[in-house]
Amino acid sequence: METRGYSLFPDFLDAKTCEKLKELLEIALANYKPLGPERSILDKYLLHDLLCQNLMFGKLLEDPRIQRILSPLLGDYWIMYAFTSSSLPPHGTNYGSRIHVDSPRFIPTYPTNIGIIWALDEFTAENGGTELLPGSHHSAVVPTPELFEKNCVQITCQLGSILVFNARVWHRAGVNKTENWRHSLTMNACRPYMKQRLDWVRMIPSEISNQLNDQARRIIGFDTRLPTSMEEFFAEDDKRLYKSGQE
Repeated sequence: METRGYSLFPDFLDAKTCEKLKELLEIALANYKPLGPERSILDKYLLHDLLCQNLMFGKLLEDPRIQRILSPLLGDYWIMYAFTSSSLPPHGTNYGSRIHVDSPRFIPTYPTNIGIIWALDEFTAENGGTELLPGSHHSAVVPTPELFEKNCVQITCQLGSILVFNARVWHRAGVNKTENWRHSLTMNACRPYMKQRLDWVRMIPSEISNQLNDQARRIIGFDTRLPTSMEEFFAEDDKRLYKSGQE
């Protein structure tokens, strides 16, 4: 992680879990309706509200291994900035196929965001496995397309693997040249004092969030809420919306 900016963990999810998550994702893709602005059209294969649709997606946040991986990088109280799918249609790409980073901040030796990709399908050169530019998190310079093409590494792995990477590593989804979809789920994790992409605590239905354990609820943002009244501001420690002792 420190030198290259990424690590690959095989056999993280079993095949049965991957298949069930893919089924749910495919239903969500079939039901997706753009809201009108161009961004919602570009993101049609990058779904942002899966945590609101089915408990099984939220259960991924309960995995204690995720905590063990990210705590040394972001501290024990890290939270979720975003949770998104990334699906490549047959003979196609998605908006993630542009060369980009997932964090605009460059602070040497201090990562503010870490990305995770759950591979629900095998990642191959043919179906568009993620491409990264190793070590690019060490520089504030935007790589040219030529430099990226010459030096990028394509991730190939079995389904059920996870890819963990510094969000300052330049990367892109590949091009799917096969007849089948290539599905994955992604999370952008951040420091607890940072604002999230969405107000997950209010957005995720309580019938889903109430079934999650303390770790998942912390990741969603239940320990970093802002008071809306002086009564909430002066609440007892065990009832504080923004828990003390975090970074």
